[in-house]
Amino acid sequence: MPRSVSQLTRKKILLVDGHGLAFRAFYAIRELSAPDGTPTNAIVGFFNMFLKIRDEWRPDLCGVVFDAPGPTFRHEAYAEYKAGRRPTPPEFKAQLPHILELLDAMGVPVVRREGVEADDVLASSACAAAAHGLEALVLSSDKDILQVLDRDITVLRPGKGISSFSTLDGASFAEEYGFSPSSMPDYLALLGDAVDNVPGVPGVGEKTARKLLAEYGTLEGIYENIDSLRGALKERLAENRDQAFNSRELTRLLCDTEEDLGVYAIRSADEERLSRICRDLGLKSIASRLKLPPAGEPASVERRTEQPWQQAAATAERSMAVLVPSIEGRYPMHLKASGAILLDSDGALERLEGEAVHDLPARLRARSMDILTPDYKTAVACFGADAIPPGSALDFKTAHYLLHPDLASHTPGDIIPGFDTMPPEDMAASLASEYRAQESQLAGYQGLTELYRGLDLPLVPVLVEMEQYGIACSLERFGATESALSERLSVIEEQVALKAGETINLNSPKQVAWLLFEKLGLPPGKRTKTGFSTDISVLEGLAALGPPWSETPALLIEHRELSKMLSGFVQPLTRAAEVEGGVIHGIFEPAVTGTGRLSSREPNLQNLPTFGEWARRVKEGLAPRGEGRVFVSADYSQIELRILAHLSGDRRLVDAFAAGRDIHTETASWVFSVDPGLVTPELRRVAKMINFGLLYGMSPFGLARRLAISRQEASSIIERYFGALPGVREYLEAGYNEATARGYTRTIAGRIRPLGEVATGPRDRDALRRVIVNTPIQGSAADIARRAMVDFARRFHDGGSVRLVLQVHDSLVCECDLERAPETREDLVKIMEGAANLDVPLKAESKVGTNLAEV
Repeated sequence: MPRSVSQLTRKKILLVDGHGLAFRAFYAIRELSAPDGTPTNAIVGFFNMFLKIRDEWRPDLCGVVFDAPGPTFRHEAYAEYKAGRRPTPPEFKAQLPHILELLDAMGVPVVRREGVEADDVLASSACAAAAHGLEALVLSSDKDILQVLDRDITVLRPGKGISSFSTLDGASFAEEYGFSPSSMPDYLALLGDAVDNVPGVPGVGEKTARKLLAEYGTLEGIYENIDSLRGALKERLAENRDQAFNSRELTRLLCDTEEDLGVYAIRSADEERLSRICRDLGLKSIASRLKLPPAGEPASVERRTEQPWQQAAATAERSMAVLVPSIEGRYPMHLKASGAILLDSDGALERLEGEAVHDLPARLRARSMDILTPDYKTAVACFGADAIPPGSALDFKTAHYLLHPDLASHTPGDIIPGFDTMPPEDMAASLASEYRAQESQLAGYQGLTELYRGLDLPLVPVLVEMEQYGIACSLERFGATESALSERLSVIEEQVALKAGETINLNSPKQVAWLLFEKLGLPPGKRTKTGFSTDISVLEGLAALGPPWSETPALLIEHRELSKMLSGFVQPLTRAAEVEGGVIHGIFEPAVTGTGRLSSREPNLQNLPTFGEWARRVKEGLAPRGEGRVFVSADYSQIELRILAHLSGDRRLVDAFAAGRDIHTETASWVFSVDPGLVTPELRRVAKMINFGLLYGMSPFGLARRLAISRQEASSIIERYFGALPGVREYLEAGYNEATARGYTRTIAGRIRPLGEVATGPRDRDALRRVIVNTPIQGSAADIARRAMVDFARRFHDGGSVRLVLQVHDSLVCECDLERAPETREDLVKIMEGAANLDVPLKAESKVGTNLAEV
């Protein structure tokens, strides 16, 4: 007989949407299976999320609610309810019994109720808990449940992937939505729900629905004031009044405050049964997290009282030590470890300070085991790659980045709850446990573990060496350039002041607008909230009018360009060089971009100016270190189009590259039906724009805007392009369908990008399509560039006269003695062209110069 609430002295209850959490896990983690082939991705993801929240929140009552089989009262009210849903994947169905079995063995109550949905049970249980003075946390991503939010009920919403969550209570809901939680059914009734086949009011979107409810509160309030509305909105609401109210009944959840909370009492776990299930399904990370004894071994008092770090080490698949250094400094040349925690594979824990930290590299070199660090790049900068070579390195940050490349942070402090304030032994054990879970997830994706160990970890010491060697900057040249820029800016300001009749702040849009449109009487363009726009497109339009009207706009354009050159390039580069006596030690980040491209900061050496006299002057100030030294660069030629040819297998593209023909001339010939010998520079320019534009998902609208033609003409050009290259069309469509079906894109080498974590608007399908189209191509190019860097470092591994100093996406720049330039140039090209085995040849073009402007 269930216990009454009065018998329970609990304070907090955790309620979990079982199906919702399992589905999210299923699509967030792919291709993970038990030794017998049983899929386990949903199981692993589900328990990673559930255990993280349970352990962090420590509830007194807890339950996981699942939908019961069969129809509900909503199906009786509306026969089409949830009609049209896609069949549940069999791989998902196969995992549900195991999730239920594990929950039962853990002592976690599982609740199913015929005739109602899981959301109704969650809502009623949360309301009952609040009514009896309990604090309720509901773990669910379903918007329906938000209607029960109040002071004592909080909803925890899974974010991107399986590691991030956000909380919403009554106050934060009202701030985000603009109306009270109790009006959520009215909101959903207006919007409709395609997933549940709730019709709603056609043509009413989120923004309109929020505005209506913010003003009128409920559906009743809206319809009482419908005469105050205008136009199509009023008509749509009037025509669909009954449908709106019927939809609300479908989205309104039951809220029975008499719900029996005794069913959520947590039982003792059956550790032996749990161990057996985890062993049979290969769930080592979950077993580690639950601190389970091996299957078949009695759960003795000694084992239960073992320290967490001992259990983490015991469940490790290979011998592993954990190193957590305390880092001081910010720049590559000044990073040092002031202390460290070292957890040995035998369970011994050391806290290192002072001289012991100084001796640590030698101790690490003497070990033959793997070393896990929170951030391998920082560890290499502090202790050296010879202390922790890539072959012995395990890295939390790199592993997390490979699984979640679009998340903002990959540091343990942002991923593991309470990590930064844990006792040392818990910190090391927690890092080990979380990392083992990451390893299991990496293994679930074809080729991702190999990419991790064979490319991304070996790249780290290469980047650290680049940062620490740096690139020389002539402070004398940069000082002269800064003076010249400042002088020219002053001249422009004086010329504009003469035309205005007074001094004008050229950085003030308001004063510039007054000068252009009132004082000079030039035609205004687009309007902003504060007046007429003076952005660059407006200035360029005015400059195209010709003299005398174009004179002042042309001066303003030049002023903006030179101001950016001064404040965006010359001054930051000078400051960075001054810190280290004329050498810039920029930072290259391997774990920032969603595609795998490297990122550069402090300063950004990948975004130097490209064209014009001032750009040349800036690059001339960046030169090799020492007399008799030169730069040798190599740049991949059309690498992304070559990757497209490889991925699509389009015969025309493959043959053109194999024959060494100019691909843009060939494209112009195919699209515009002219002989290659008759292709004009203009037609080639258009073809180049199409070739590269389509890699980034350019639409007919975008092409029309760039070529200043009609959208119909642009559509016709794109259609002819795909007609000439049918393999490309087929690849793009098939790639889009496959990526959306499996939930992630992947590169040739196996780098993944989960679509659920990409920062696009929920309805921005075009943006998501661009990501799906571009990521396999740009990401594969990034992987090839990474491979070339690693291979280059292996070729010149002695740290001698040939040094890699810069990587700018498709190009590498190294530095060497002048007499070694010919052979270095040959080696660099050979390494880059051999970095991948594609169906078309990779080509790299090389230069030698005495400064960056020459290469």
